[in-house]
This record gives sequence, C-alpha cells and structure tokens, in this order.
Amino acid sequence: MISYSLPNERPNDFSRVIPVVRDIIESVKARGDNALYQLTEKLDKVKINNIKVSEEELKTQASKLDPKVKQAIDVAYEQLKAFHEMLVPPNIGGGYQGISFGVVWRSIEKIGIYVPSGKYSYPSTLLMAGIPAKVAKVKEIYVASPPNQEGSVNPALAYVAIKLGVNDVYKVGGAQAIAALAYGTESVRKVYKIVGPGNVYVQAAKFLVSNVVGIDGIEGPTELVIIADETAKPEHVVLDMKAQAEHGPDTYIVLLSNDDELLKKVEEKIMDDKKIYYIIKTKNIDEAIEIANKIAPEHLSLYVKDAHTLMDKIVNAGAISLGNTPPAIIDYVAGPNHILPTNGWARIRGGVTVYDFIKPTMYANVRDINKQLLEASISLANYEGFVIHGKSIGARYE
Repeated sequence: MISYSLPNERPNDFSRVIPVVRDIIESVKARGDNALYQLTEKLDKVKINNIKVSEEELKTQASKLDPKVKQAIDVAYEQLKAFHEMLVPPNIGGGYQGISFGVVWRSIEKIGIYVPSGKYSYPSTLLMAGIPAKVAKVKEIYVASPPNQEGSVNPALAYVAIKLGVNDVYKVGGAQAIAALAYGTESVRKVYKIVGPGNVYVQAAKFLVSNVVGIDGIEGPTELVIIADETAKPEHVVLDMKAQAEHGPDTYIVLLSNDDELLKKVEEKIMDDKKIYYIIKTKNIDEAIEIANKIAPEHLSLYVKDAHTLMDKIVNAGAISLGNTPPAIIDYVAGPNHILPTNGWARIRGGVTVYDFIKPTMYANVRDINKQLLEASISLANYEGFVIHGKSIGARYE
C-alpha cells in the first residue's frame, strides 16, 4: 500500500500497556524470582528450571551453533570493536588563572543488556550493546533474554555471551526482565543502566523504571527515511524499503525524491505490498532534507550524489547510510550501532556507543587563584545567599 502524504502524527500504543506493565513490575519487586518463574510460564509459555544460565549450559548451547554463524559473529565482532575503539575519549586537562582543571572518564560499573527474542533470536543485538560496553571497560555486564521453547538460551546468544565474557545471562524476557534488572531479585543482579531494544511492553517497562535506573531510550518501531535522486537504483531502493519492513507491521518507511522516474519505478514494485510505504515527491533534495530533519528518523539513507557533502545538512538522524550503502548493513557489520533512537529521539540523542557506558568526572585544583576570580566567587556566593560558601572560599585564599 502506498500513501502520498505523511501522517500528522505517528500512532503510539505505548500508553495502553502502562497499567499491565506497572503490575508486572510491582509483582517482580514484591515476589522476586517466584514472579519471574510464573510470568515466564504465563507470558512466554515456557517453564524454566533456573533463571541464571550456568556456565555449563552456556557452553553446551554455544557448541550447537553452526560454524558458519560462529565465523560471521567473529567477523562482525572485530569490525564493531574497531568502530567503538575509535570513539573512546581521552582524559583531558588544562588550566586558567591559577586553576588547573580537566575531565576524566569513568565506566558505569554495572549494566544490563536486554536482547529480544521470539520466532528468531538476535545475537547481533548483544554484539551491538556488549561490544561498546566492553570497550568502555564496564566491570559487570548482565544479559536478559527470553528462553527458547526448550527452556534454554539460544546457541548464538550463548556464543556471543561467552565471547564477550559477560557476568551472567538470565532466561527472562519482557517487562519482567526489565523490572528484575532494575530492582534485582534472588537470581538477577540489580544494575545501574539498562540498554537494548524490545517490544512495546519492554519499552514501557524501561520508561517506568527510569526513575531508579538509567536507560538508553524508548525505542521502536523501526524507521527508515530514504532521500534519493536520479542516481539511485530503483531495485536497490525497493529492497532497502522491504528489508526494514521485515521488522514488523508498524515499521515507518518513507521515500523522499524529486525524480519522477525513480518514484514511478518504485511504486510499480511495491504497489501490491500490504505494508504501508510513504512516497513523497519533493521540489528538490533540499526540501527532502528539511522533511527528513523534521521526522528525525532512526535510519536515514542518503542515496544521492555528493552524499558526504549533503550529510552536513542532516541534523536529526540515528544512523546515516551514504550513497549506495544499504541501511541493513548497519544492522550487522558496518560499525555503527543498530540500537538507535526512534519516535523523534534522534533530535536529542544518537545510537548506543561507548558514551552510553562511561561518564565524565570533572576536577579542579586551585593553587594561586587570580584575585578577580576569587572576589567574583565570593560575591556570587553571597548574592545567592550561601554566605558560608563565600567564607569557605575566603578562608583559604584571601
């Protein structure tokens, strides 16, 4: 199905699940592991014997993985690691008017990673969250993911967990997993920050626990905006659109182009698809960029000539695919993360990086302070009514 105009606002069913999710969270807080066992059997239709995966079980499951998939994980691991190592910021310092100052970066001590699962498992999500955490030197990493139908952990997930050296893996999914990571249970360690995608129940849970634990954001459904000119190949554009549509029926896919021939060919190839695609004719590429910046999409494809130059005009996007680069490759091996902001969050934050797992600690050492700076400090303290602040400063330097 094709729409030739964008909706005034995106549909959002987030609020409808809040009461249900709140009950789940309260149940986990009150009953701990017992609630997790019961909720897993009720919601996932799986009876598990243990919440925390033993080292033996992890190794057994990992040994079942197809060698080709292992190799693919190994290759992706090195590429993603190289990208995130590039981002590690240095500790910096300087000085001015008798004061030395600077910033040192410290890792978050304990983080939880949520990896969704259902018909398929998503080891790439654990790579995307776990690698920047390891590069950031996070000491404790805990992973929660729904159990498979055998009541165990997926082989690919087990292999990645071993490769990352995570502390524990929990066979718990949904809102109950988020609650367990936020508050802790007999088996699940309480963490300081939770990252990872998930369905609307998972995102609602992240929202509700964000007063006690850090979160990466409220994510989903998937979004893709393609800006294309006459250099774009229609068959590639269609593949990119349909690829992102695989994420689910609520995926938001927009094509913006000023090229009539391209639009016509794309329309012909997706006309009978049941997914809704938004196809918009723009006056020029600048207008397309203006629309894209208002949408602030998760994925943005600049399928145009001089893509690197035009990228400077993009101010709101989670990740940008340049030229004939398929957005789908960012989901796996390009380097940038596939855990990206949606629902307009790209206006204020980016995808998960090492910066999600480190925090700046600032310091100052006052030696021979400039007199004018000293007087300014005392005057401001007195003006704000903090007289003892002023005395504390004056007692050392006047």
